Amino acid sequence: MKRKIDISEIDKWPGSWAGTDEDLEYGRRIMELMKPFIRGLLNSSYSSKTMKEHIDNLWLLGGHIIKHINYHKENRKQDPRFLLTRFIDSFDGPNISDLSEYEQKSFDRTCRKYYKYLVKNVLNKI
Repeated sequence: MKRKIDISEIDKWPGSWAGTDEDLEYGRRIMELMKPFIRGLLNSSYSSKTMKEHIDNLWLLGGHIIKHINYHKENRKQDPRFLLTRFIDSFDGPNISDLSEYEQKSFDRTCRKYYKYLVKNVLNKI
């Protein structure tokens, strides 16, 4: 029997990424793009471990984007869809220096999967 994943914490992600109120708002916009993907993961046949890994990697991706817009203030005005697709593609995600090689490969798998979702369900509707 599959163990239930508790995703009640995902609504707190924007706050965990934020350093400012502006970050909080941008983080909420990122979350609106991530939530449908997360719901899809939860309805998939993935194991609990795999789902948790993807969800943790999405949290890391959101934090990376917020960190980026704090270093590059001009990007704060960019639509989150643009920045997401700037950092992820069908090959990998951004290189996160704190990750081990195994963790980076896991992160890249999530980014590829999320990118494919964005292209199919979000970007083609713009």
